[in-house]
Order: sequence, then structure tokens, then C-alpha cells
Amino acid sequence: MIREFACLEHGPFEGSHAICPAYGCDSRAVSQEFRTAPKIGSALTRRTDAGLRKSAEMYGINNWKSGAREGDMSFAGHADKALGMEVLWGNEVQKKMGRSFTELSGLAQKPLVVAKRDGSGVLRLDRNNAMREAATEAGITRRRLPKAAEVSGDPDTPKARAQALTV
Repeated sequence: MIREFACLEHGPFEGSHAICPAYGCDSRAVSQEFRTAPKIGSALTRRTDAGLRKSAEMYGINNWKSGAREGDMSFAGHADKALGMEVLWGNEVQKKMGRSFTELSGLAQKPLVVAKRDGSGVLRLDRNNAMREAATEAGITRRRLPKAAEVSGDPDTPKARAQALTV
């Protein structure tokens, strides 16, 4: 392995051992130096960097920050482009929303009551999850097994014949 050395009398040199290449030098004042930075890249780091660049390009991220402070993120998002999409920390929730986070969490636990458009009454959602409520009302969440259209099996085997008849 080739390393970097320096002889106090003859200057820097490269070699496998700490022996000065100058003719007649006794190599008493030779020390190893580290002038070339070690290689820190590999195929894995190149693939990782390429993947991060591709992801950033796909999501349109071009403003990475370094040296983030506590509570900051390395990517702030596109908060300046979309109203209400910024991340709120601590008391910023009350400043932006007018109510504290605790109060808003309590309101989210209460049933949602909304007047119907046609004026025929109100719609009450007890679970406060419109998608879940709509799926239940539509019957999507009911467990049903469809009727078998075809059954395949060996007709000569009594077990397979019995299974086909039970379906």
C-alpha cells in the first residue's frame, strides 16, 4: 500500500515504507503525512445521492436548508405557494387559527352536525369521520362473501365432490 511520508531533510515522498528515497539518507526524521483526503464515496453513496436528486426533482424540491435549528426542518415545503400549508409550532397554532391546539382537539372529538342543503333537517356524524361514515352508510364495510360462480375439483374424489356441493 502506497502511503505519503515526509523526510525532514529531503521533503515529501510516497512509498510503501518510511524509508527516504534520497541516496544516503538514514531516514531517522521520516514521518507519515496525510495530504490526500480519504475516499469516502462508494457505489452505495452514489446511488443514494442519485435517488435523493431524483426524488427532489420529482417533488419539485429545490430549497434544501442546512444548519436547521431546533423546530426547523431541512425542507420547509411550498408554504409560500399554498395558503394554510405551513407547519405550525407551539403557540403559532393559536395565532393562525384563533384557538389553541388543545381546544381544537377537543372540538374534533365532538359529533359533527351539519344542516342538509335541502333544509329537511340535519346530518349528524358521531364518529366525525366522513369517509368512514359514508362507507358504512353505503354498505362498503359490510362483510359479505360473494356467491361462487365456478367450483373446480376432481369429480372422482369424494372430498372434492363434498366441498363443491357445500358451496
